[in-house]
Amino acid sequence: MSINKVGVIGTGAMGLGITQVCAQAGLTVTAVKATPGSWERAKKTLEGGLAKSVERGKMAAEDRDALLSRITFTADEHAVAESDLVIESIIEDLETKKALFRRLEHVCRPDAILATNTSTLSVTAMMAVCKHRDRIAGLHFFNPAPVMKLVEIIHGFETTDETIEALLAFSKAIDKDPVIVQDTTGFIVNRLLTPYMLNAIRMLERGTGTIESIDQAMKAGAAHPMGPFELADYIGLDVVEAMAHNIFEDVRHEHHAPPHTLTRLVQLGYLGRKTGKGFYDYAKRPAVQNPALMRPVV
Repeated sequence: MSINKVGVIGTGAMGLGITQVCAQAGLTVTAVKATPGSWERAKKTLEGGLAKSVERGKMAAEDRDALLSRITFTADEHAVAESDLVIESIIEDLETKKALFRRLEHVCRPDAILATNTSTLSVTAMMAVCKHRDRIAGLHFFNPAPVMKLVEIIHGFETTDETIEALLAFSKAIDKDPVIVQDTTGFIVNRLLTPYMLNAIRMLERGTGTIESIDQAMKAGAAHPMGPFELADYIGLDVVEAMAHNIFEDVRHEHHAPPHTLTRLVQLGYLGRKTGKGFYDYAKRPAVQNPALMRPVV
């Protein structure tokens, strides 16, 4: 199956990133705003990001203009009716995603591939509400999508090999490095990264080290570009907590449950870089350790 027209449901950071990647590869993209409000703000956000790329010399103005000409922004889900591939990138909530897949089955062509950009939820649980289950799969991009090369292609319980082959070809066509994963909560990357970050938080709670020392140890000793606390702040602490909950619900092992400190920070609204404060305080430049969060939790 040749994929030339792509629909993206959701115009948050990930949805816009996927939209940009597809349009940059020469594909026609329909970007659908999934939450209330005007789609014009999403369009301006993407235009603003591309303008910065042009200013920095990373993209020619004519390439920017050509990219934008291939994207149609809308709030109407029915606009993806003729898409060869529809990628949902909405809120990480299983029931909300299942409801969307039910609607898309009535909107899209029977041969169109429906994919979810979920980071931890079960693809099989989503396909279970559909009649044409063979054409449903996971297509997990990483943030920021225009930069990160990896795409996890998730093989749901009834996904056909033909669907997987089409997504492999699509991923390579948009200049990504795909890996095929069986439908396991968290897939490969988040199944490994989530307990890694949770263990770092528990080390902090036990007093093994400070936020700064644990981060530095992993950067200098394991050659990681970011330490576990920097990574959690970058991802978003609410997202990390949600991933932990999802994996815990699947495996029911305390090792995967969200630690006390993570839950409290999320409750306070300290979600990391996107709110200006998480394990680090980003109100200062450069980011400085928040002394209140360096103390071990008893």
